[in-house]
Amino acid sequence: MTLATFKLPIGNKCQVTIPKKCMGLLSLDVGDDLLLEVKGDHAILHPAVSVPRRELPEELWKKFEARRGPKPTDIPLKTLLKEIGYRPKSKGRNAQPARVSAARGKASGVSRTRVRASGAMPAAAAESGA
Repeated sequence: MTLATFKLPIGNKCQVTIPKKCMGLLSLDVGDDLLLEVKGDHAILHPAVSVPRRELPEELWKKFEARRGPKPTDIPLKTLLKEIGYRPKSKGRNAQPARVSAARGKASGVSRTRVRASGAMPAAAAESGA
């Protein structure tokens, strides 16, 4: 393994720029993360890898959960929903989509005339011969 040294000046906003050659050596792209580790009087930068929890092996997932342990703020979802008074909207047969208000209906040209389920036409449509 070859040792490569880079001098990184610190800018006005306390930012540093990683040289292109260093980016290539570490296989980094714009938007990737670096992990800064401070040991005593020196710093070490490591490429950081983020893995979504759902992609972790089950054994590792269980280990993390065991270390986390239960928190006093942890409550079941049902309990939370009950405490905040949440009630799901009913999806029964009486549930209907929102209707267009009369003012909006006239402005948009939507007619409020209904056709009965028996197939009877409104009087205006019957007279016009439609």
